[in-house]
Amino acid sequence: MSAEAIIKSQARDTLKNNYPKAVTALLVVLLPYYIIDGSTTVISCIFSYFIAETTLRAILIYTLGYTFEILAFFFFSPIVNGYIRAYYNASYTGVMDMTDLYYYFDGDRYKKALSMNLNALLRLLLPAALLYIPLIIFEILSAQIGEPFYGSVPYIDIFFILSVISTTALFIYSLRYFTAYTVSCDIDSLTVKQAFEYSKHIMKGRTGSMRKLVLSFTPWLLLCIFVLPALYVIPYLTQSICISAKWMTKATFEVN
Repeated sequence: MSAEAIIKSQARDTLKNNYPKAVTALLVVLLPYYIIDGSTTVISCIFSYFIAETTLRAILIYTLGYTFEILAFFFFSPIVNGYIRAYYNASYTGVMDMTDLYYYFDGDRYKKALSMNLNALLRLLLPAALLYIPLIIFEILSAQIGEPFYGSVPYIDIFFILSVISTTALFIYSLRYFTAYTVSCDIDSLTVKQAFEYSKHIMKGRTGSMRKLVLSFTPWLLLCIFVLPALYVIPYLTQSICISAKWMTKATFEVN
């Protein structure tokens, strides 16, 4: 049995008695973001209704509206840290604690979580810019071609495929920093800088293993196009990654 199969089996065993909590945790994370996004859309529609001048309307929507949305996403991002903590702790205890979701909404922990998320985002800026180049080039060329191609079904299909490829590639690249979040669960006293240094040490020579694990979920992830399977696939993938991080961390500390 391959390492990926063993980890996925352990993930299924962990989720067996925690599945309702795992789905609830996912929904708790997603719901506020949907509310934020929905609120921004409503406000944008209000701008469009009351402001006739196209340029002014666009400026208000793209500066005020999306700036607010980005900031709201960021300041609420410690819920993602808590989501990872809940799954990671479950990989040790076998029991998911829902209070872990809000662990980082507490004074210094909140500031540290924001700092960690900002640090991770800054590390991903350049890779993101490079990985999305094909999508950007396609968008520019499509706009130059104009109608009837721009906005057509083939355009939407190609745009979707390129978006999925770029986003998946960025997600896989970002896994090299994932253990910064899990090692912070192991050692609360670590600074953000120390957490990323530990992560670099843990993932040295192991990023390929994590990548193989995620890629082994490809058939499952394709099912997420139909939305509802995501309620099973995302918890399953998250738990598997957390279990993988646990064993990589254990292996690093035992060897060293």
